[in-house]
Amino acid sequence: MAESIYVLGDEDRQKFARLIAAAWSDEDVKTRFEAEPRTVLAEYGVVIPEGIPTPPLPARPEGEFSVEELEMAAGAQAEGTAGTAGTLGTIGGCFGTAGTYGSAAAAM
Repeated sequence: MAESIYVLGDEDRQKFARLIAAAWSDEDVKTRFEAEPRTVLAEYGVVIPEGIPTPPLPARPEGEFSVEELEMAAGAQAEGTAGTAGTLGTIGGCFGTAGTYGSAAAAM
């Protein structure tokens, strides 16, 4: 039987990107997420329905990045663009695919 897939909307992808950035820069956030993912997701404004697995945090890629770069990779719309079709498919492995997370993560 196929596993359920829950796809985050644009706003939730941006919030999850902020959580990822926080976890990559603060070991306490990462540890708390590993112990209580739904609680930490809710603190960042992301609610995953009961019965749907929470997305894992991706491994931190080599190099430097900014929250803005993560938001763009998660599907935020840049000024002067028509938008993107990015998803967390390549970030967490639990979601559908319609884009990529960025060259650093895609190269892993």
